[in-house]
Amino acid sequence: MTILLLPLYIGVLVYDLLFRRVPNRLLLFFLVLHLAWLAVTGHGIGGIDGWQSLIGGTVGLALFIPLYALRAMGAGDAKFFALLGLLLGPQYLIPLWLIGSLLAGVHAVAIYLSRQGMMYLLPGMSWAIEKITDNALYQRMCHARQGRQGIPYAAYLAIAAALTMLYKQG
Repeated sequence: MTILLLPLYIGVLVYDLLFRRVPNRLLLFFLVLHLAWLAVTGHGIGGIDGWQSLIGGTVGLALFIPLYALRAMGAGDAKFFALLGLLLGPQYLIPLWLIGSLLAGVHAVAIYLSRQGMMYLLPGMSWAIEKITDNALYQRMCHARQGRQGIPYAAYLAIAAALTMLYKQG
């Protein structure tokens, strides 16, 4: 049943990458779907029982709320991580956090290198960066972000969740 979560992962990935936001409506839709599924079948979309779901959601929220309070994490990231705990259970939170953090770390290093002008040392990188930043679609995307910057951590959590789902299925 975890294949039903793929639209959530794709939606969060695309929206966070493009706009640096996590849509509340998407999170709320999957929360309601999960709770309804849990009420009807006795287990959630991710195949876990109600207690595991409650524990996962509580742990996910408890882990990321302090990071949000310290402004190290966005509200959407914290809500998405709590929802992942609710959907998948507490046993998946550490792998999701590790994989998501590794991907976000690579992103942070790339940003640092580009700000230091070091990306231009790689062959063809200056040409690629120039082509991307001059692209009209890229310009519209930056405008739609309304100045929001930062690392799309929820997008990387979504990738981690999809990879975990594929590993669990296979």
